[in-house]
Amino acid sequence: MKANRKFVEGEEAVSAVIGVILMVAITVAIAATVYVYVSGIIGPGTGSTPNVSVTVDTSDHNATLTVGTPTANDIEWTDVSYVLADLTNATEITQVATTDNNGKGTIHLTAPTTTYVKGGQIISLVLAENKGSFDADDALVDGHEYRFTLSYDPTGGSMGTVTWTQ
Repeated sequence: MKANRKFVEGEEAVSAVIGVILMVAITVAIAATVYVYVSGIIGPGTGSTPNVSVTVDTSDHNATLTVGTPTANDIEWTDVSYVLADLTNATEITQVATTDNNGKGTIHLTAPTTTYVKGGQIISLVLAENKGSFDADDALVDGHEYRFTLSYDPTGGSMGTVTWTQ
């Protein structure tokens, strides 16, 4: 019995009530930390960029791009940007017109008029010639390599890219 008294005599300990309160407080702190960590991962984030395939068919100084089925159903065309680059000259084509511009040598981009991006839709890159004149500097040139990229504006990511030689 003396051995048990050795530990009890002269030593003060935390009461059982305070010990329980400390354990509950530590448990709540750990639970809150885990919740914040998990909710950051599972909760709504910036979203991901949907993917879509793009195929190309060329003729003369024109190109017809066909959009494949996107990985999301609710992609609006207003959230999509286009970039056409001439890889041979290492330049972006700035002459792309999305309105009815029949100026000499202007590349006219015709995008689908529907609200949502859907598989099978056509994007046309057509040289809009004025009175039969042709300006090779402003057209899709034979032998040049081009890249057309669809970008998803809400995330800034690339949805789909196609590269071809005209």
